[in-house]
Amino acid sequence: MTMPPAAPRAALVLALLAIVALRIAGFVPKDPPASAAPQTFSVDRAAAHVAHLAAAPRPPGTPGHDAARELIRDELTRLGISVEVQRATALGTHWGVPYDAARVENLVARLPGREHGPALALVAHYDSVPNAPGAADDASGVAVLLETARALREGPALRNDVIFLFTDAEEAGVLGGNVFVHEHPSFRDVGLVLNFDARGTRGPVGLVETSAGAGALVRHFADAAPDPVASSLFPEVARRLGHQTDFFPFRQAGVPGMNFAFADGAAHYHAPVDDPAHLDRRTLAQAGTLALALARRFGEIDLATLPAEPVIYFDVPGLGLVVYGRAWALPMAMIPAALFVLALLFAVRRGQARPARVLAGLGALLASLVVAAALAIGIVAALRAVAPAWGAFRGDPFDPGLARVALALLGVAVYAAAYRFFRARLSPFELALGAASAWLLLALATAALVPGASFLFALPLAASLAGLLVWQRRPSPESPPSGLWLLLSALPALVLVVPVPYLLLIALGLPRAAPAVAIVVLLAGLFAPLLEVLGVGASRKPALGLAAAFMVTLGLAVATNPFSPARPRPACLAYALDADRREAVWTTTEEKPSPWTALHIPEATRRAARFSLPDQGTLRHEAEAPPLDLSPPQLESLGDTIHDGIRTLRFRIRSGRSAPFVLVSVTSEAPLRGGTIDGRRVDEPSGFRATTAEPWGFTFQGLPAEGIEASIDVAPGAPVSVRVVDRTYALPESLLRAPMPADVMPMPFRVAGSTFVAAERHFGPTP
Repeated sequence: MTMPPAAPRAALVLALLAIVALRIAGFVPKDPPASAAPQTFSVDRAAAHVAHLAAAPRPPGTPGHDAARELIRDELTRLGISVEVQRATALGTHWGVPYDAARVENLVARLPGREHGPALALVAHYDSVPNAPGAADDASGVAVLLETARALREGPALRNDVIFLFTDAEEAGVLGGNVFVHEHPSFRDVGLVLNFDARGTRGPVGLVETSAGAGALVRHFADAAPDPVASSLFPEVARRLGHQTDFFPFRQAGVPGMNFAFADGAAHYHAPVDDPAHLDRRTLAQAGTLALALARRFGEIDLATLPAEPVIYFDVPGLGLVVYGRAWALPMAMIPAALFVLALLFAVRRGQARPARVLAGLGALLASLVVAAALAIGIVAALRAVAPAWGAFRGDPFDPGLARVALALLGVAVYAAAYRFFRARLSPFELALGAASAWLLLALATAALVPGASFLFALPLAASLAGLLVWQRRPSPESPPSGLWLLLSALPALVLVVPVPYLLLIALGLPRAAPAVAIVVLLAGLFAPLLEVLGVGASRKPALGLAAAFMVTLGLAVATNPFSPARPRPACLAYALDADRREAVWTTTEEKPSPWTALHIPEATRRAARFSLPDQGTLRHEAEAPPLDLSPPQLESLGDTIHDGIRTLRFRIRSGRSAPFVLVSVTSEAPLRGGTIDGRRVDEPSGFRATTAEPWGFTFQGLPAEGIEASIDVAPGAPVSVRVVDRTYALPESLLRAPMPADVMPMPFRVAGSTFVAAERHFGPTP
């Protein structure tokens, strides 16, 4: 085949890039209006709420938490909406030992409707992690609910009651949401729940999860949402990731609902830079406009009559949300199956392909996929090991945009190189049909096993095969008109598939980029005929150019992500005191301590970490520190009795320094039967043993000044040790060898920036 002229090829490339860029740009939320009418959502009012809520971190038991609770209550009272505080002890066992426990304070408000019936619940959590002011996670959700409540009050009453639920201790294990679902009487009134949360500070607000059979909800969402960002693929991914939000207990209880979130800007997640300055007003406006529109839609619908219907859905620019029944998944997969058989028979009849060589084309795509995914994993791992700005976070650096582009270029470059290599041995039709066979296998498999993702393969493949059938019949398949036809047949793939790697990179982050890169390779394989028209099979230049573009883009990504006061380096430093031994250490989870951490844990005196903090992150190193005169946590024995062959130890736990958090660890050679934590009972399976390596215990947030009572039931005959570690969310400034630099921040998650004090009490083998 001869290559078409350079100008038409360049026009095709530019058109392809423009379509991709426009599709991705469509996910950027729109600028909010300069002013808002009283009955519309005001981003200015919502942003003011965020600024007040995110003035300080808000974990339970802290002044910031109390201030946020009172702000919410005062604002609802000002709006004339009745509000109550649900106070309870919550115990979460989902994640295993140590169990999560907390004193929670949910705020439950109700806006009465015109009729009695199932209520609509809008949910967001008002607590944050200790190191973050939580502007996005989840002051944004709280602000959205408050501003939605105000806008609804400005208009006529809705048909249904609207419950505004501001949950507590979500970050501690969805504790507030669980307590509401299991204990609050208003839960029985909830007919539909809408939850709003965040895992970043910007980006589109998407429908990330639904209850089972949510077809009616999705159809109403499609009609009401101004710019819907949704796909039935998202819930399939969310379920497999295992993340939990306040939506989880409602879904487990069988309540219909939808879960909304935004996730770009993940480097700010759970970090001090999750502050009002970094929260994108466009994202906040999109979340609020969506919440208000859905509140008005579902507030006027009889929620008791919403039919259950499994559906497949996806958003299309200009069309909104396309929704159809899940029963259509397999029939729709039969369309590309029939087209594939026609294309294969036609190619064999015309001598364009042989079945065995089509299998070789399939192998070419699969080999490209494996190589590209492996390279993505290796490159990101190497960057995280070498470049501090990449290795300091669990996910992305502050600006991962260029890195995402680079990884997409990597996937296309690998397939282009493979196409050039195999093109010398296979015809373009064999390569195209080989790639199409991979898509067909995925279309059939997803239709049968993961119907929510089936549209992603069946619809683009059908259009591509239709284009391939026409391309096969052209006397000059490599001509520019052929390229234009192939580009048109690729539009469904560009519209439906291009967003997937982009959104996966947002949701999963660069360390888990392999699935996104694999989809890029699959997409390139589907475009094999178009690559032929563009000359990829006849020259090494396209593959080399893509490889060069990948390296340049990746280099720019590294060069544009330095640390600065606006983009601080995460550092993990904690102070830990063993009050019994009067020994203290500086400790860190950093494998290679950053410069400020190394001031306190210098290499010359560094040793492997020995201070034990179960489930608080892997401590890597420690160095001796001056022991401060800090009051240890107090464990007061309230009873040690044996009844019916079970020994029960009862005790009260207090913090001598008013710490809001304690970690309790119990070890014994005797089998442990269970215990109580502030009145909550948990039982263990027969034969459970609490060892030094795997102790039994719990964390408790929001520890009251008077402490809490707890007990453990064990078999008699062996000693029992109870270790209590309390935690405050600040370092002892008097011991710091240098103030934290402006371009350094406490590392998100786990132990950074905290002071721990440990004490242990031993009980003999018998009372």
